[in-house]
Amino acid sequence: MEHRSGSDVPNLDELAELRARADAGDRRAAGRLGELLVKQGDLEDAVRVWGQAYGDDSPTTRRLAQLLAERGDLEGAVRVWRFSDQVWQNPAGLQTEFLDTLDGCERLERQDDPEDWAFMEAEQLAGLLAERGDEAAIAELQARADAGDPAAAKRPAG
Repeated sequence: MEHRSGSDVPNLDELAELRARADAGDRRAAGRLGELLVKQGDLEDAVRVWGQAYGDDSPTTRRLAQLLAERGDLEGAVRVWRFSDQVWQNPAGLQTEFLDTLDGCERLERQDDPEDWAFMEAEQLAGLLAERGDEAAIAELQARADAGDPAAAKRPAG
């Protein structure tokens, strides 16, 4: 399949083909489909597509994106998936086009090590779970705060 340039809007045939391939387990197609859905403004479907394709390998990313979507923050959920290694490293994706939309500081943030991404996701997930009263997340944040983690110390306790 030919990939379209940044200004082109995907046609229905392309979306249908990508959806069929994604449903059949083609993760590259799922990554591209999600990004094209975002371009069309269908953030909810993009988050769903990425969750199905990559969620088993990225349970923290999937859970964080779900929590953000439940809170009505679909843009945040999309950012979480776009920040994930699977979507970011997808060679059929739209990373270059996405990078072109960012200013210099945001671009540098996207060039962090994937291990940093995983830590940031886990930290954000723990914070969201603690806000919901999740006792394990509250205990985790308290332990990190007790160990001197200033970010954990700033979090409200449930």
